[in-house]
Amino acid sequence: MRLWVGMTFRDREKRRLVPLKPRLFSAEACQPGIYRKQARDFCLNNDRTAENLHASVRNEALRYFRERRVPWHDGIDGGPSNHLCCLQSACVNFWFPFTGAPERLVPVLRALGYDAVEMLPFTADRISADDERRYIAFEWIGERNYLGEHRGGEVASDDERTRGANFTSLDFAFRFRRSDGRIQIVAGEWKYTESYGESNLRLSRHGTDRLEIYRPSLEGRDCQIALGSVSLEALFFDPFDQFMRQQLLCSAMERWHEMDADIVSLLHVAPAANRQLLCSINSPELRPLGSDIHEAWKKLVVPGRFRAIRVECLLSLVRRHASDPDWATWMELRYGGMR
Repeated sequence: MRLWVGMTFRDREKRRLVPLKPRLFSAEACQPGIYRKQARDFCLNNDRTAENLHASVRNEALRYFRERRVPWHDGIDGGPSNHLCCLQSACVNFWFPFTGAPERLVPVLRALGYDAVEMLPFTADRISADDERRYIAFEWIGERNYLGEHRGGEVASDDERTRGANFTSLDFAFRFRRSDGRIQIVAGEWKYTESYGESNLRLSRHGTDRLEIYRPSLEGRDCQIALGSVSLEALFFDPFDQFMRQQLLCSAMERWHEMDADIVSLLHVAPAANRQLLCSINSPELRPLGSDIHEAWKKLVVPGRFRAIRVECLLSLVRRHASDPDWATWMELRYGGMR
């Protein structure tokens, strides 16, 4: 146990996962992969990166991303990253089995505290008849460029935007009807081993003042972020910069009733074991608001529009409602031992 003292959560996860590779992946995939120009034992063989996704969802998930031209983070040859701590692969592994299983998704959402009585298809994500009954979207950016985000120094048109890169993206999203008849969209952000420094992100690396891009949305009457005495500048520190943009996107989707939604809220998923992330309130002005990032952010958002869940709790829920016992066993082995 002494070996774990002083290590980051990311280092602990890499050390935990390497010995599990033979139980999770094929012998070919277990060979060290090249990551940042070096062979790494915490990566899969570069020819087998698809195995970062469970076999039961692998082909369909790859097709979903390919047809929508959604890039994989650090992806290789059109597939996911070979890194075992890839957050995007984790998000897909957790949620993709439920994309066509509304009867299993409803009890998961109810256990998370949502008043879900009927899942509704995520219609705006449909590109073919095969997607008629798809209930979860990935890397969603909204139907329009509501936030006025830029491409090449100019406000991008709606169809110039890319999902999952260069624009505010939601890692996952689902849509349901509540017991009061209203339609709600829950937009989600997923974290795994990430942690952040204390850099002020107001100015982009090209010198663009990002506050001026987001100011109109932040000062809108129906903005879900209620700053009170907190300055706009305080939001430009990760992960709050990400919270801000995602919450603004939720505000805009709600304002424009995207897919007939009456309510659009944000769900943040992160491991309890990742204290480097949860306890790092990198914005000095926000430190008095709470002991962790979720407590602090909840105080800046209007009621009912933000919720957080620990990965460890979510894993228990999704395994309980899984239809594939092999998937449930694999998920417990891969993600159940975080510490």
